[in-house]
Amino acid sequence: MSEQDHERVVASGDATTVKRESARRTRRSFLVGGVAAAAGYGVSRWIANSPDDLRIQSALRKTWNFDAAVSRAVFDERGLAPTYHVSQAKPLRLNGIVGLDDVLPVEGWRLQIAGVANAEHSPFYAPDVTAWEYKYAAATAPGEVDHDLKSAPGNGSVSKTGKATELNPSGAVDSDAGAALAAHIEALMKATSKKRHEGSDEAGPSKNALDIGTPGLLLTMDELMKLPHVELVTEFKCIEGWSNVTHWGGVRLRDLIDAYPPEKVNGREPRYVYMETPNGDYYCGYDMAAARHPQSLLVTEMGGQPLLQEHGAPLRLHTPIKYGYKQIKRIGLIAYTDEKPDDYWTKLGYDWYAGL
Repeated sequence: MSEQDHERVVASGDATTVKRESARRTRRSFLVGGVAAAAGYGVSRWIANSPDDLRIQSALRKTWNFDAAVSRAVFDERGLAPTYHVSQAKPLRLNGIVGLDDVLPVEGWRLQIAGVANAEHSPFYAPDVTAWEYKYAAATAPGEVDHDLKSAPGNGSVSKTGKATELNPSGAVDSDAGAALAAHIEALMKATSKKRHEGSDEAGPSKNALDIGTPGLLLTMDELMKLPHVELVTEFKCIEGWSNVTHWGGVRLRDLIDAYPPEKVNGREPRYVYMETPNGDYYCGYDMAAARHPQSLLVTEMGGQPLLQEHGAPLRLHTPIKYGYKQIKRIGLIAYTDEKPDDYWTKLGYDWYAGL
């Protein structure tokens, strides 16, 4: 056999070997791909068929909770959000109107604080903080609330103050009559409830709404403003994807907690702080660590001016370590609790932790 013939035989053998190896690898790739596709389909069906947990599949909720646990372990809510020069601040975009149906002048407002240690010895003690009747002025002016992206304002036929329109005497079915009927039914239910302020918005009532007869403190704005005044220029971040550098003014939440400390639970502070609007429609819960964060601010001013009604006057929360839906507007209640509190948007499918 000539040298050229030998090379042709060797080349032919190499080609056969290459084809054989290529076929083997192709079969293996198809097999691996098929198994991966089947596994992916199986996992997707398992997630889709898992029971709902606050409007999302329980598998996804568990993943969120795991991510939150990892974030807490790494950061422990110690990190400070960036701060900016006041010249970089801009008016905050309007967003979120749940619980802001009516104008609430500061003189008609009180901050309920529940779970306070030795509350009965305070000059601001009330045997039933839920008995305070918030003195509203009028419906929120239209136009500004049109910027809201999460919920729609009411049709104006019923206010949270109880000033409902008369039931339609003609019996015609329209939005005003329907709203008035709903308000009438709600009033009947509240008459037999142990709660005085229960939310009636999309997420429903909170399990942490105070029972009638809950003792605590009723603070005026004048008393609140005796705490050290603090100003921050930090970024408000919305879960919808936009952000806004804003100039905030008010008092630190941790200063309020220190001035009116919680009752101890087994010799320690309770784990959580709960807040809700005066009508109970909007509510949020926070870890005590987040509440004590040095940038968690009870806001009374924005841009050096008194807080506007549509931004949550007379008192709202700003905490730049959380997304905007945790920054509750128009705070009527702050309660210390050792039970993880309800959260409005968590009940509608969002994350409870909401950390940045």
